[in-house]
Amino acid sequence: MKKPPEIFNIIKNRRNTKIFEDKAINNIQIETLLESAIWAPNHRNTEPWRFYVVGKNSPARNKISEGMIALQEQNLEKKLSQDQENKIYNQIDSSPLLIFVYSLIGINDEITEENYGAVCCAIQNIQLTATGMGLGVGWSTGKICKISNLNKIFGITEQLKIAGVLSVGYPKSNSIKTRKNFKSLTTWL
Repeated sequence: MKKPPEIFNIIKNRRNTKIFEDKAINNIQIETLLESAIWAPNHRNTEPWRFYVVGKNSPARNKISEGMIALQEQNLEKKLSQDQENKIYNQIDSSPLLIFVYSLIGINDEITEENYGAVCCAIQNIQLTATGMGLGVGWSTGKICKISNLNKIFGITEQLKIAGVLSVGYPKSNSIKTRKNFKSLTTWL
């Protein structure tokens, strides 16, 4: 039997990274990640991915933090304490790089779903490329994606659906993960 290709090890070593070293990522690295993303398969060749890159010193970070604070206050129906606000600012600021990834809404539900699937493949390309480069990526679809004024912050005019926010940087550590054996999840007919 042939030795598995290197990509197999990259796939098995990819992690959803949450904690990063305080070390900058350069533009060549970012462009490499984005270049890998656009080579994801996409039905009808719609190229439905849109990327909004928020660097470490971007003024958009404060606007994102303010949006998170407003969302939390709305959900809790009360004003956050200064400590709670500071925690949000620190959380948004802790990632060396944020990439907000959107999917183009199609002319019907079928195309919209195909586009979203393609964008998820693009995100996987970013994750695998990052892993191969020694970087980590955290993919979030949580509260940060529900900030009401994200479209305004990014100047979005297209009909887009957010697929997630990628935190990118050098991981502080990588956890060991296991998976069920594929045989227990597979039916051969």
